[in-house]
Amino acid sequence: MKKLTLTFLLIMVSFLSLSKAQVGGNQIYRDRNNNDYPTPKNLPEFINTNTYFATDSTLIITVKVLMNKTADQYKLTLGLNEEAATPKIAIENINRRISGFMKRISSMGIKDNDIFVDFISQTKIYDYNVNKDSQTAIQKMDGFETKKNIIITVNKHSMIEKLISEASDFQIYDVIKVDYISSDIDKIQEELLKEAYSVFDKKKENYFKLFKKEIIGNPTASSGFTYVFPKSQYQNYTAFESANVTYGYDSKYVRKEERKSKTFYYDGTDYTGFDKVINNADPEVGIQYIMNLNVKYDLKKNKGN
Repeated sequence: MKKLTLTFLLIMVSFLSLSKAQVGGNQIYRDRNNNDYPTPKNLPEFINTNTYFATDSTLIITVKVLMNKTADQYKLTLGLNEEAATPKIAIENINRRISGFMKRISSMGIKDNDIFVDFISQTKIYDYNVNKDSQTAIQKMDGFETKKNIIITVNKHSMIEKLISEASDFQIYDVIKVDYISSDIDKIQEELLKEAYSVFDKKKENYFKLFKKEIIGNPTASSGFTYVFPKSQYQNYTAFESANVTYGYDSKYVRKEERKSKTFYYDGTDYTGFDKVINNADPEVGIQYIMNLNVKYDLKKNKGN
């Protein structure tokens, strides 16, 4: 009877977690073949949606806690290139653009220590001399190209768009990436472990209050901590409805498609199966921290088992 009661409770927990209303929106057009919610590779294997696993001699209590937290700093990487007849001219021209940009953003409070210019490559450029009479195309060297990246660290997310806007005045258009940085991971791990133990104490109390089991020896515990950055949590879709055109083999018409805009959106870790989610109402995209706690008890068998 007790096993049936526990099974019923687990079913009810699963039902309640799925009963929240949700509006689909245009995201329903996304490619379902993609892995919508990839599991971080360094999570322990025991992590699943079960909060209790019990036999007549063993009890395992699993706790999962997730925290959404904005980054402490942001690292913006911008790319630019310069083509010229000689390497010297290419380097001089690209350095002139970079110097102008750095001088501009210094007035925004960006210090030299917050900027690093990374020399990426210097390569030859080739083109072709086409001779229509002989119908030949002979390759020739047509100059040099220098590429550099500018890496900038800022404390506020709002600064990123301002920097990108100012960069465009210096023909810097390539926004390579934005890294989210946390400077207090150890403290966050400690905080999440405390939250997990708090949830565990309640689960433990509820179980033994209901089933009156006797513990043998000391429990064993294991935990796993990981964090997920936004760059791996964006989905995309192309939302449109279109008619089909059918024509015979002798048709002279060519079908030309209109360009369909592709939408990208942040789709963080699914909250299903988590016992507690911290800052779940914060709309700002940030880093997601996940703590998993697994505690195992050996139980005294009831007489007759």
